[in-house]
Amino acid sequence: MGVSFDPAVFYKVNRGPYGITAADLTGKGIIDLAMACNQNESVSILMGNGDGTFKPAVTYAVGTNPTAVTAADFNKDGHMDLAVADSNGGDIAFLFGNGDGTFKTAVALNVSPNPINLISADFRGNGPIDLAITDAASNIIGVLLGNGDGTFNNMVTYPISSAADGIVAADFNGDGKMDLAAVCGDNQINVLLGNGDGTFKPAVPYPAGSGLTYITANDFNGDSKMDLAVVNNDTNKVAILLGNGDGTFQAPTFFSAGINPSGIVSADFNGNGKIDLAVTDTANNRVAILLGIGNGAFLGAQFFPVNTYPAKIVSADFNKDGKMDLAVADFYTDDAGVLINKTPNPVVRGISFFNI
Repeated sequence: MGVSFDPAVFYKVNRGPYGITAADLTGKGIIDLAMACNQNESVSILMGNGDGTFKPAVTYAVGTNPTAVTAADFNKDGHMDLAVADSNGGDIAFLFGNGDGTFKTAVALNVSPNPINLISADFRGNGPIDLAITDAASNIIGVLLGNGDGTFNNMVTYPISSAADGIVAADFNGDGKMDLAAVCGDNQINVLLGNGDGTFKPAVPYPAGSGLTYITANDFNGDSKMDLAVVNNDTNKVAILLGNGDGTFQAPTFFSAGINPSGIVSADFNGNGKIDLAVTDTANNRVAILLGIGNGAFLGAQFFPVNTYPAKIVSADFNKDGKMDLAVADFYTDDAGVLINKTPNPVVRGISFFNI
């Protein structure tokens, strides 16, 4: 079974959209988009209409070179907030939400020389949301534990093999505690297993190809163990590292994913219960969909056009039809490209019984 998307619809945002996240910013059950625009020192917000379309962008100033954005309720007021990595200013900019899709003026927290990427998760299992960042100039992962009121403890750093960009949080060893995996410049994924109290064990490196960019975690072979997929920009591949369930990973296998691939996201795009991949093909201005077979392998890519230089990508259900849609940050055309999933629902075949 293949996959089908409507032609991309484009929504103008500020200059140089790069980071992107999808979240319900109003609490109405409708998915919205937030984009870090690093050529205009801002975040652009596209409020969803619930039918797959979006309202015109509203912009908020944040730092000098925003490169990544994540959404969570950092002050536990029931409203979604945003945290933005300002890679030139050395800050994380916080935009605290009012609950209606608008945000207060950004508050900056200085963290490191060049925070390039960040993720939000609960690393302690106690409710307050924490942050993990990667730094373009330092061989560290920084962890900031949240106090639940929008403030954070001082950043604790963990050495990794090389400066990193892409980062993901998931439970890799099945102990119910959040772990981290970061994509490092020496072509290794560094995995840090969580202790459950907000601290992490020393990083363990795994070679994963060449020219690594971004990463996603999911169960690609249906064994209930978390696996990793990381983009190889130099070789135009995606590397799949199957998890052993104890926090270790097998040697990578590789699948073609367009030319100069960059961003990646994983979801079930054709509704068959198997996890697929969507990868941005920056050289040809399109999205590559790699349908999962269910054993950790993937079919050849299907391609869907977008605008110029799709940097990062997210997946969510934008029109509430139960199918996973896509949005990309088109860096050079200053827009969000939205692809609505139109894949037919899988046919459920009944079983007939006959007396013979």
